[in-house]
Amino acid sequence: MAVLFGIAFCSLIILAGVSIWRKSTVNFIAGYEEGIIADEKGLAKRIGLVTMAFGAECLLLLLVNLYFLPLEAFYIGVLAILNIIIILFLIIAARI
Repeated sequence: MAVLFGIAFCSLIILAGVSIWRKSTVNFIAGYEEGIIADEKGLAKRIGLVTMAFGAECLLLLLVNLYFLPLEAFYIGVLAILNIIIILFLIIAARI
């Protein structure tokens, strides 16, 4: 049951990334003001890719944990923090 929940959660994250990429909007970002970001579609595509990559990373870690060697939740936390930092750098770079 926990495996199905993990796969469903990873799939949901990947679908969220696809949605961000296809809609090409970044108005969900807190503090967003129109006109500050010159390439809104490019930023949305990059954020969508990072979100999809995080979902794929979580799914990969789930499968590694199940079939190869036991991992701690620490690794998923580190990946989440790294992906958040990447998204923040993408937003900062888009504003400059």
